Amino acid sequence: MTEINTNSDGGIEIGEFRISPIVVSTILGHSGAGMFPLTLLPGYRRFRKVVHIKGVTVIAKSATFRPHKGNYRLSRPWTWRYIQPLGKGSMVNAYGLTNDGVRVHAEEIARACESGFQVIPSYYPQFSRGLDQAIQDALQAFEVYKRVLVRFFLALEFCFSCPNAESIRENMANILALIRAVREKYPEIVLIGKISVVHPFSFVQDLIGAGVRVIHGVNSIPWNIIFPGIPSPLAKVGGGGVSGDDAFARALDYNTELRQRIPGVPLIMGCGVTLLCDARQYFGVGANCVSVCTVCRRNPDVAMRIINEYA
Repeated sequence: MTEINTNSDGGIEIGEFRISPIVVSTILGHSGAGMFPLTLLPGYRRFRKVVHIKGVTVIAKSATFRPHKGNYRLSRPWTWRYIQPLGKGSMVNAYGLTNDGVRVHAEEIARACESGFQVIPSYYPQFSRGLDQAIQDALQAFEVYKRVLVRFFLALEFCFSCPNAESIRENMANILALIRAVREKYPEIVLIGKISVVHPFSFVQDLIGAGVRVIHGVNSIPWNIIFPGIPSPLAKVGGGGVSGDDAFARALDYNTELRQRIPGVPLIMGCGVTLLCDARQYFGVGANCVSVCTVCRRNPDVAMRIINEYA
């Protein structure tokens, strides 16, 4: 099993691979090297360049085994409304896991890694066809990543927490079974579990027992948790997930208690980082790494300052 070490100055070491103190999550797309049309924006391009030069760890946008058509589709402008800015640097999105599948995105990640980006793939297991099929899909996905990424495939994030997909809580038992199956066949790959504030801490402890070695807390937060009793502008598609400033306090509370519950486990904390002081607060409550996303789109200059402070 690959040895994991955490550093006093931030970051996580996985064998010869290092997760940097700041992690860029999802905003660089399924390839981990940038996504259209954001690449048309000068600020985003500058941010992308800093990530590349500094060797910042990137976690790609989550892929499913097969191509999946979610709510948002670039080719259909009327679906762009499913990603909306809110005040104070926040966003609400009901993107819905739109992606071209593992086989396409593994090739994209490979090209990004060959060009110098440090990319970890992210995989979303779908249980709608049953647990056995979900396990079979995940094992096949791993084979694709191993074949295509070769030396770059040291870790994989399992995203269990998309607020716009299947019920987050309903699949906890299935998730644990899937993790055990993957861990048995691929013990050398470090599994990262991306969780939600709706997950009980006991589930996180079960994930670790099943073989997850790094926890990424947390994903964007369901609208009704941040704004109870207030209708979401995306109510017709489930309400969406809130990220950015409006989500920070709730995410910080959850991650603070999570660190107390899993004191020795490598922990990436994120959600709601819009200022340098937000990253400092996460490190102050015990984060090994801090992930950024929405700020990279809403205010890329701030994202670059956060990277330069901790890279």
